[in-house]
Amino acid sequence: MIQKNLAILLMVLTLVLSVTCASQSVAAQTSSSSEVVLVLPFENVSDHPEYNWIGESFADSLSALLNKPGLIVITSEERAVAYQRLRLPLTVLPSRATAIKIARELKASMIVIGTYNVVVPPPSTSDDRSKPAADKPLANIAGEARVIRVNEGRMAGDVFDGAWAPRVYDFGDEVINLQKMHGQLAYQILFQRDKALSFSRNQLEQEATKVPPQAFEAYMKGLLTDQRDPTRAIYFKNALRVYAKEKGGAVYSQAAFELGNFYLDQKQWKEAIEYFAMVQKREPHYGEAQFYAGLAYWKTGDVPHALTTLVPLADERVMPLVGVYNNAGAVSVEAARNEKKPEGKASLLLQGIKLLSRASDSSPDDATVLFNLGYALFLSEKYAEAAEKLEKVIAANQSDSEAYFLLAKAQERASHPEAANAADNKARRNPAYAKWQTDWQKSQSVPSLALRSRDVLNQVDLSDLSHVKIVEEAKANRTQELLNKIRDLYQQGRDDEALAEIRNVLIIEPTNAEAFLLSGRINQRRGDQEAAIAALKTAVFWEWNHPLIDAHILLGRIFLERGDLGEARKYAASAMNIDPNNPEAMALQRQVTMGRKP
Repeated sequence: MIQKNLAILLMVLTLVLSVTCASQSVAAQTSSSSEVVLVLPFENVSDHPEYNWIGESFADSLSALLNKPGLIVITSEERAVAYQRLRLPLTVLPSRATAIKIARELKASMIVIGTYNVVVPPPSTSDDRSKPAADKPLANIAGEARVIRVNEGRMAGDVFDGAWAPRVYDFGDEVINLQKMHGQLAYQILFQRDKALSFSRNQLEQEATKVPPQAFEAYMKGLLTDQRDPTRAIYFKNALRVYAKEKGGAVYSQAAFELGNFYLDQKQWKEAIEYFAMVQKREPHYGEAQFYAGLAYWKTGDVPHALTTLVPLADERVMPLVGVYNNAGAVSVEAARNEKKPEGKASLLLQGIKLLSRASDSSPDDATVLFNLGYALFLSEKYAEAAEKLEKVIAANQSDSEAYFLLAKAQERASHPEAANAADNKARRNPAYAKWQTDWQKSQSVPSLALRSRDVLNQVDLSDLSHVKIVEEAKANRTQELLNKIRDLYQQGRDDEALAEIRNVLIIEPTNAEAFLLSGRINQRRGDQEAAIAALKTAVFWEWNHPLIDAHILLGRIFLERGDLGEARKYAASAMNIDPNNPEAMALQRQVTMGRKP
């Protein structure tokens, strides 16, 4: 029996390893085949600078619309980071050579550029003034866009009669139909790249026109207004108002997010919280909004709300970023300082140390993280460990008096008087030393020393996280499509085709328990019990938090049929633990209790 179980285990390991290797190979191919797209603001070639916002609107909308499987799109925030690295003003319209330089900085393989002209109708005559506003002519725009292949150093196009012909995308309409033009242009670019698109032009136009035109215009004008100019907030509030009016009270999440940022920059914490709270959970900026809302709660001294806002973000599946771990951990430590109950204090400190340790693992030299971790370890009475972290903080900044003071107390508690005195002498240089020392003598604690926050999330880290989520979502959707197909093939008895598709699922997701369950079903139906057992045991191994009761029941039946009552009873019991009211589990339990085959 032991040899038989070892053989099955070896079969399982071999299968998992072979599928994992195949998955890595396919992942590498997928990564190399994905294109990175940079959309730059289009150039206004007219004499009407009041329409410059239209150029930015193309960059903003096309970046969202082109974000489809097989394409990774550079966000406006990433573009801003690249401009800063290259010391370019954010308002500059780069030449083609500079555009390629920006693209290479961002590792983009495609650039979308364009120009547009605005034709404004002449002022109204006395006769025109009597017409309703809806009947008066609107400004028109007409322009063209091009796609540059960065690695090839030329415009995208087609070959006609043996000669290369660059592809120019023309567009034009009234300004009120601007978003529709965005959708049409995005469709043309996507169709040029892949003729077998899974969506129509109409679908892309509908996606592009979800925001009412006036709300969209106000939003774009707000983006182009200086961060500290009060007019910026007015534009975004208008965008929110128009959107709510046109959409039955719904929230324009993008405008709310930008308003939150505006007030955060002004240190108007309550207003920032109000607008960040409006950002919907399904929106791309939701995680950022929660992070900054948590920061704003912390700045106002509302530690309980900061804690409940930040800690959920620190889940590895949500926002596994150093700034998130640091702030969630630091707020946990601050909550522990305020907690009166010993068990609550210990729990919060443990949580804080765990989160700050994750931050330190990701960024070992981050002085902010190290200070907070040293603080948490000090409060946990792990003085030697606290001193080790604080010494690294001081190595990075020799004038950090707070770190010296905390280090002095840690060394004192660790029975290192000379090191404690040396650190204490350094701390005395700070005018606040007297207050720190008075607090310490009264309570043997350091309430005047504040934990340190990370006030800004790294845009590159956010972008990388976003790209990973996009890829994972695409993989999950593809996996679900394949599983649906496999179930249909299984029901039709087309086992060979079903097994081929199962292999495709396992290439995408080597630990998919349902794929192994379906493989076990097929092999059991074919009479190959060894292969069925191997697949089903693998399904049980990978089921994690979503037990597949069918795998346990089927294993129990196979072992019962083989006369192995011990194994049959084991899987009958595990099936009953999953769902004691499942009729098939109950039937299997009766059979193994009676000791007879089904």
